[in-house]
Amino acid sequence: MPRLLQPERGLLLVSAAVLVLALLPTRWLAGWTADVGAIVALPLTPLRHAASGAVGWVRPEKFSEDYDPLTLDRLETERDTYRGRWHASRLKIEALERELQQLQQARSVGGESAWTPRTAQVVRHNPGGVGGVLSLNIGARHGVTAGTVAVVDGDRLVGRVADDPAVLTSLLIPLGAAGDMASEDLQARVLPAEIDGSRPETDVVGYSIRLQAVSGSSDFEGLVERRVDVAVGDPVRLGMDQAWHRTAWGMLIGSVSRIEMIPSQPLRKRVVVRRATSPQRLAAVTLKIESDPQDTGARVPDSEGPP
Repeated sequence: MPRLLQPERGLLLVSAAVLVLALLPTRWLAGWTADVGAIVALPLTPLRHAASGAVGWVRPEKFSEDYDPLTLDRLETERDTYRGRWHASRLKIEALERELQQLQQARSVGGESAWTPRTAQVVRHNPGGVGGVLSLNIGARHGVTAGTVAVVDGDRLVGRVADDPAVLTSLLIPLGAAGDMASEDLQARVLPAEIDGSRPETDVVGYSIRLQAVSGSSDFEGLVERRVDVAVGDPVRLGMDQAWHRTAWGMLIGSVSRIEMIPSQPLRKRVVVRRATSPQRLAAVTLKIESDPQDTGARVPDSEGPP
């Protein structure tokens, strides 16, 4: 028996009917389509109720126990207390990690003198004192002597310890402090900022320069020959300055921030050096405690690795 209606033709007719119904006004469809929709949804109702029951069974019940206001206040106080302790512990861990990193960086810097790195906390800043000295929490009992060098980040020169340190405390004179004789005339060397990877930075001699502190700022300035190839950003390190301990030689003073020509001296140019550290913002420094020749205890030479 031949088919009365081909599938393709039936699909086309159904699609056309749906299109016509979609274009009809809503008020024409609201009545009878609601009844048809209810008939179609009837077989799905049991499944919908079963799914709703499963959701209610899986979802945990809401905590509905009531507390009095005093108990709630006590619980909130305990929560805030332990939260504060947790954050304090995190900060303590970060401080210890920074201290360990400082000591590792200090030990990695080469040199000829035997010394031991020791962390000192800055317990007081004295911006109104002579030269803006810093008070440290370690002194002569810990091996600190007059002129002991202080650094941060391994090789950034901060300053030196003042004469006659106390037993448990000491005063740190920042680099470039007013009235500091050791900072008035620094023997330094300017190194190229970009160094070929085939040779380490310590093998580069650089250019000699004598630096004087600029009054009223944290900068230094010096003169070099005009033919000297110096660029902004070049690091400047302390040379073999006899006013400083040997542990300070080669430490970073700062970087070149400005180069100016001198009309009165056409064969020279002025180099301005921005200091690498801000002593008044430091919370801790690393002191390079020099070994006592008569001390038989183990010391770490900075040219060798740890034992």
